[in-house]
Amino acid sequence: MDMPFYLFFGIVGLVVGGLVVWFLLAEHPFESLETPGGPVDAVEASLLAKQMADDGRPIDEETIAKLLELHGAYVDGVIRETQAAAEAARLESERTQPIEEIEETAREDVG
Repeated sequence: MDMPFYLFFGIVGLVVGGLVVWFLLAEHPFESLETPGGPVDAVEASLLAKQMADDGRPIDEETIAKLLELHGAYVDGVIRETQAAAEAARLESERTQPIEEIEETAREDVG
């Protein structure tokens, strides 16, 4: 008579265990899509500028804000995508460039 009782709790245990694993390992849609750097905050830039000035390395707030923006773009992959597109365009231009220009460029690099 105890068999259905154990079967029921075995199934419940598997479901609960699966949910726990899913919560710990899965990428959840409710996670923040914001980059770790996040939006640039004027308070953060001024705090960093004050800390740098206290350390004897004064930097203006505009420079710090720009660095934070660039860091956010790097984390998002925007900078890497831009560099990859520029490299692809350079390779394509080299591929379509006439042989004479390539030989001339090679001679300039050597001599």
